[in-house]
Amino acid sequence: MPWHIEGDNPGCTGYAVVKDEDREVVGCHRTRQQALAHLAALNAAEDDEDDDDLEEMIEDDADPLNRAAGYEPTGAMAEEAARGLAWRQEHGRGGTEVGVARARDISNRRTLPLETVNRMVSYFARHEIDKEGQGWSPGEDGYPSAGRIAWALWGGDPGRAWANAIADQNRATPNLDLARRILAGDNEPR
Repeated sequence: MPWHIEGDNPGCTGYAVVKDEDREVVGCHRTRQQALAHLAALNAAEDDEDDDDLEEMIEDDADPLNRAAGYEPTGAMAEEAARGLAWRQEHGRGGTEVGVARARDISNRRTLPLETVNRMVSYFARHEIDKEGQGWSPGEDGYPSAGRIAWALWGGDPGRAWANAIADQNRATPNLDLARRILAGDNEPR
């Protein structure tokens, strides 16, 4: 699903990342560089969404380069991911196998590489709309909805805040160059 950046979108101050299909704003950013990095993460996630082999390769403990500069999930994220796993088992719905794997890593507070953090940013940006669905909040019919369960698997609101903060810290010029390479289809490490 293609996206683009708009500097004059009425729904954002700064730069908006907008879905081409329906012009939905999926993220607002203070700088164009942040919007470019978000766009790169969305495109990378789109390309890799169904690629379990790539996901496993990125998450592989045997790859010391990916694990060298990892980030440890917080306790609040671990609690939310564990809740998501319990809900999924109890209700038999919510999330994908990638989401379940992410929940296991988060609930075990396993160090996550920057690539995974960026996938989390992309996931949360794409699924913010799920919060508007029936069964999102306690007391609503169908609670917890499949969307609420999936959101929890990825660390929930604490996971979103954590991933966005890390992504913001890593939006320096070298990462802008990486984002541009990803957008151009060059995913090779340099």
